[in-house]
Amino acid sequence: MFELETALSRAHDTSPGPDGITYNMLLHLNTTSLPYLLFLFNRIWTEQKYPSQWLETIVIPILKPGNDPYNPLHYRPIALKSCLCKTFGQCSSCL
Repeated sequence: MFELETALSRAHDTSPGPDGITYNMLLHLNTTSLPYLLFLFNRIWTEQKYPSQWLETIVIPILKPGNDPYNPLHYRPIALKSCLCKTFGQCSSCL
């Protein structure tokens, strides 16, 4: 439980990934819900089977300020990945 709480404490409110779950949603889970999330993470860790949506990343091009919008080199990519996947990764790095 310590790893999950640590990972959630490091979370920043960012845009959701393909699953639509935000860090804000995870941060507002009540104390009775956290063990279920931990159970899910432990099962994923044990079985090494990840949800297919965790393998998806949405890449959005953002125009750099003051640049020509018709030149593709003037964009920077923003990758939106599942917040659950990133939280799981934070938990495993706490081990």
